[in-house]
Amino acid sequence: MKSTFQKVLAVVLPLMILISGSRVFADATNEWNAQVTGLRVITPSTDTKNNFNGALMAPPGVAVEVRLTPPYGKVININQNASKVDSFTDDKGTDLLAVQSDNPFSKPGFGIMDSSKGAYATVDIQAAGLPAKGATVLNISGKVVLEIATGTNLFTVDNVEMKTNSAFTIGDLPIMISNVETNRNSWMAKDYKYHVTFSSLRDMGNISKLEFFDLQGNKIGASKSSWGGGPLGYMIEYNIKQNVDRVKIVATCWQGLETVEVPISVKTGLGL
Repeated sequence: MKSTFQKVLAVVLPLMILISGSRVFADATNEWNAQVTGLRVITPSTDTKNNFNGALMAPPGVAVEVRLTPPYGKVININQNASKVDSFTDDKGTDLLAVQSDNPFSKPGFGIMDSSKGAYATVDIQAAGLPAKGATVLNISGKVVLEIATGTNLFTVDNVEMKTNSAFTIGDLPIMISNVETNRNSWMAKDYKYHVTFSSLRDMGNISKLEFFDLQGNKIGASKSSWGGGPLGYMIEYNIKQNVDRVKIVATCWQGLETVEVPISVKTGLGL
């Protein structure tokens, strides 16, 4: 007979969570509002040719989703490399992290981490192991390292030439347009005809968004498509609806950046 956990494919419900937060650069402890928003348990597939099971098409193992809301400011980034799950057990003493997996979607530790909402972040805590028969509670501990901002500031850059190798600054941040091209994605090109890449040798993570206007003050439709970087440089890419020779750029930039380490201690089960 399968255990209570092993019968479950997916459930989303309010569950019990204990959490505390402390700033890395301050002695004060700040309480974070946190909620477990999802629990998924998947047993191994009986189809040896398919490592995913059931209609959910998920790999075997356990995943718990937690929403983290800061006591102030906005969440702008999660440092997945610095975040760590220390333990993931059930109330029978089973170590769910002990089971290794070659599947990238069920690696023990943190899975998907999303800070795009700003007002809160969500993290998936996952393990490839399954709870023991008769287990009813999961216990998880670790830490999540995030970057938060206390506000925003606007910077306006007039008369930017929209061509490759054009350079300008946002505040004291030097930026170069490293590529301007016709959008090669035919579906995307219906609405956004051009693709522009902005680059810098310095981290551009404090840029919340860029807005574009023609020299007559008319706003040009644009959508951020990707961003990232590392030691070799940083980039932000935008799809833009129309191409003009020169634009005004209004940049919304995060201010008051802080790195926050949030220790977590989760105790959760069905209906707790």
